[in-house]
Amino acid sequence: MIRVFVYTCDPYIWCLKPFSYLFNVNWSELQEVIVGGFTPPQFPLPGNFKFHQIDKKPYPKEKWSDGLIKFLGDFNDDIFVLLLEDYLLNRTVDCGGVSTLAEYMRLEKNKDVVRFDLTMDRLSEFAKNVRDVEGWGHYDIITCDADSMYNMSLQAAIWNRRNLLSLLKPGLNPWEVETYTDMVNQPYRVLGSRQNPVRYANLMLKGAVMDYELDKVPEPHRTTIARWIVR
Repeated sequence: MIRVFVYTCDPYIWCLKPFSYLFNVNWSELQEVIVGGFTPPQFPLPGNFKFHQIDKKPYPKEKWSDGLIKFLGDFNDDIFVLLLEDYLLNRTVDCGGVSTLAEYMRLEKNKDVVRFDLTMDRLSEFAKNVRDVEGWGHYDIITCDADSMYNMSLQAAIWNRRNLLSLLKPGLNPWEVETYTDMVNQPYRVLGSRQNPVRYANLMLKGAVMDYELDKVPEPHRTTIARWIVR
């Protein structure tokens, strides 16, 4: 069993409407989702979604990491999937694969893994010395050097909560978390696979809707969510 955590902020709270719709289409209506945010949404969320209020007042973007630290500190899950509210799932998720990789994360030998990438980040141009680790189920497990950029990427991943909390520093915006978190001097590994169990459109950039990302959502779902998009 693994829960999905979604971290949101007030300016993007509207994204939860298309997000939750596409999540239940492409993941499962049975998958438990915990949304961490500040001002509760003014629209109903599906039954498998629960809103958790991190604090009564929103944190500024310069304290984005403070909110995430408090959010994760309110729960005791050993591992979890972390998504952001503008990740619009656009393909059926390999739910069995995610469960398999969650089992892999829980192995004693993998207690030092902080993050298991569910996208193709470990195969990006920023990953140094990509190499195979082993096979697990139908997944080819890979890793890369600790000084690779975006080892702490906030793209979809399975995280070890304790390891992540030991790395997170307060007073950082999302970009700073991704780029300035020290992985070189830490006893943690980042893993990924040559497969792609979770695929989505990354809708927002600096507060603006990216139409070319929205176009990645197939019909008829793109038409369905169009009325919920706030520009």
